[in-house]
Amino acid sequence: MAAGSGRIKELRYQVMLALYLPILLYSFSTFDLSEQSVAAEKVEPVLVGGQQTVVLGQEYNANAYLKAAQLAKGGEITLRTDDQKVTVQGNENIIVPTAKLLSEGEDQKEVQYNVQMQYDQLEGQASQTLSGSFTVRRPELVATSVAATSLYRRTRNQIRIDVPGLENRPLQLEASSGAQVDGRQLTLSPSSNNVTVQAYLPQQDGGERVFLGEKQFAVIDPPRPQVQVLNTQGEQISNGESISRRRPGLQFQVEADAEFAKTYPQDANYSIRSARVSIRKGLQATQEIGTFELGQDANLTRALINGLNQVNAQPKDRIIIQLQGVVRINHAGQAIPVDLNDSSLSYSFILA
Repeated sequence: MAAGSGRIKELRYQVMLALYLPILLYSFSTFDLSEQSVAAEKVEPVLVGGQQTVVLGQEYNANAYLKAAQLAKGGEITLRTDDQKVTVQGNENIIVPTAKLLSEGEDQKEVQYNVQMQYDQLEGQASQTLSGSFTVRRPELVATSVAATSLYRRTRNQIRIDVPGLENRPLQLEASSGAQVDGRQLTLSPSSNNVTVQAYLPQQDGGERVFLGEKQFAVIDPPRPQVQVLNTQGEQISNGESISRRRPGLQFQVEADAEFAKTYPQDANYSIRSARVSIRKGLQATQEIGTFELGQDANLTRALINGLNQVNAQPKDRIIIQLQGVVRINHAGQAIPVDLNDSSLSYSFILA
């Protein structure tokens, strides 16, 4: 029984020796542990890494190395290039700055590049050219604002322009309206129908700045306000209702769109310049009483009392009021005419 067990152990040893002896012999024949430098005997240069697509202004990065089948002592590996757009670092890293790779009018193109790898083999020095390619394109400008695609006319619009892929690079912004800034935030108060904002990478090392792209914005009028009419008690009254002949007080208020007023408070102030007042007595023709300037509170009470007394107005007579000169006062103190329809400007009330 003991003899059989010993025979099994011997067979196991012979099997293990047959399996691992070639590997050990190969290892000792191809490595010299006393030497740190090696020379390549059977190698294959490989170019790896790198983005397939980069945006203008980003750096393209790749790596080159030797894939070796056998190694032996001695020798060096050198990576170099005659390609002027390529920079080699540390005989391994390949860097291609992209800021100047697109000419004016180009939005995208494929870029080819070459590097040469030199390395020592046992039979002498060898060299091989490695080729790579990538696509460079102009980035998409991303606008962050209250109105990402439209700007309000003659209103203080604040926008932010971001360029994905260039988050840590400084930018210069220029608008067709003339505004410009170093940074990503721009304030615009356009009066035209559209505005174009262009983004640039600033000059570096005395070179020209790099045009990255542009973003166009439509320019629209702010939402129309609503006109409210109040009586002497401060209660809102509707067109066609009755007002007191003895105390015919009227006050007009222009209410900005709620969302617009919340977002642009400095641009949501309104004023009414004047009101033209007429009277119609029974079936008689309409008679104009006069045009009266309205103060800051747009109160017509005193002027209306005087005018009605002049024409001897009586209960059941109808007064007609036409508002004139409705303007919006913007952040710069400019009075901008507001285009309202006739139903928002014309009112009629019956004296009671």
